[in-house]
Amino acid sequence: MAKKDSKSGKRKTGKREPRKAEAKKPAEKIVKRKAVPVEPWEGLPLPKSIFDQIALVVERRKMGKQKADLLAKHIEEKYKELMVEPGEAVGIIAAQSLGEPGTQLTLRTKHYAGAAEVSVGSGIQRVEEIVDGRSKAKYPTMSIFLKPLLAKDKGKAERFAKSLIDVRFSDISEVREDFSVKRVLVSLLPEEIKERGLDERELIDKLKKGLKNAKARQRKLSVDFVFSKREPLLRIRRNFLKLLNSRIHGTRGIEKVLVVWENGEFVIKTSGSNLKAILKLPEVNVQKTITNDIMEVSDVLGIEAGRTMIFNELRKTLDENGILVDLRHLMLLADMMTFGGRIKGIVRTGITREKKSPFARAAFEETVKHLLDAAFKGERDELLGVVENIIVGQPVRVGTGRVEVIMKGK
Repeated sequence: MAKKDSKSGKRKTGKREPRKAEAKKPAEKIVKRKAVPVEPWEGLPLPKSIFDQIALVVERRKMGKQKADLLAKHIEEKYKELMVEPGEAVGIIAAQSLGEPGTQLTLRTKHYAGAAEVSVGSGIQRVEEIVDGRSKAKYPTMSIFLKPLLAKDKGKAERFAKSLIDVRFSDISEVREDFSVKRVLVSLLPEEIKERGLDERELIDKLKKGLKNAKARQRKLSVDFVFSKREPLLRIRRNFLKLLNSRIHGTRGIEKVLVVWENGEFVIKTSGSNLKAILKLPEVNVQKTITNDIMEVSDVLGIEAGRTMIFNELRKTLDENGILVDLRHLMLLADMMTFGGRIKGIVRTGITREKKSPFARAAFEETVKHLLDAAFKGERDELLGVVENIIVGQPVRVGTGRVEVIMKGK
């Protein structure tokens, strides 16, 4: 019979309760933050990210209370210096900060070393392209990073790079037409085929199957197409151009490739871009591969990726030309272009069109059109922005213009 415990009131059984198996955890190095006095920091007007970084530095360097306090105080002073004054016209300052050094940008086109054919837009034309939010980059390029097995082997990297080139029949063949007898001779170019690493037999077979309404005769590396006399010349021409333009190898949009050695690995630089197709390939490191086509990045990876690309590409272009601009101006521009969920350029069809104020719309381009439209619709301008108040001759509502306190006289 089970005995009753006098203290707990629970019945004791004769059987022992089995001990729970405790999982052995690996010994972790625990950092004790109590040893570092952080109480004085709690009241600092700093963002959490900066506060965490201060705590991390103090822990790693094993700073005492005095040094930790001095570091926190110094960072607080620097942070206050960098803060924007209330009512500051940040948009105008950003425009001046980007516009003034923008006059020093060049019109040159940059080329990758060792390959003049793989060119990248740089300087003023690249900045214009980004800021205008153009749907296609003039010089689209990609940096394709590879998985470890390919990234260290030059031969494998080059073979994979060649497999990406978009090849059409028109790139590797020579055509002779004789429409008087309705006959077309297509000769494959062995040098072009060898350079791209293609198989001659496969190409000949594809070429024969390309045109169904013609008799095909093979002659070594050429195919002779003979059409019936009833076949209209327009249809022959149309079908033949379609065959020559058909893709036989590679990824659409990738025109040229170059394998370069960067930071201890082989990277493929391309002329032409197709991010969506490249990211599906198993040989590609999807976390690092990128294109300079901002619209494509935004479509494939989302608007936040597009915003980051605008910022990164602007900073890269300015850095290449030795121009120093505060990063917050670039961030503001990127935010302004993407806050609506899609990339809008600083053009009359982009951000300006969506402004509520008729005067603000009229101040940029097509002045008469915007004023007439506003008059017909009976729009009302609240005069809240900078441009509107300048037009009507009122104090601008920025800086001291935001203050509405009136001092009474005696």
